[in-house]
Amino acid sequence: MFEVFRAQAASALHLPQDVVQGEPVITVAGRQKVYIENYSRIASFHEEEIRLQARTCRIVVSGKRLRIEYYTKDDMMIAGQIGSVRMET
Repeated sequence: MFEVFRAQAASALHLPQDVVQGEPVITVAGRQKVYIENYSRIASFHEEEIRLQARTCRIVVSGKRLRIEYYTKDDMMIAGQIGSVRMET
């Protein structure tokens, strides 16, 4: 019932469904940067792999010399040599 209300409110306010439902938004800028919105926490951090927990999935960024350029409670920027970005359930 609440999900139906949320979907109707999002539609009436012209908001993107993914943002309203808490889905992560991932923007890849070439092979150097990944911008991630709507994550919950950093699950693990290594130079070759960064794992983030989102509300609906886990996000895994793999590559070389990875670093977190900045993060807030809502979004973050990962930089380095990005090899792959995948989502796990």
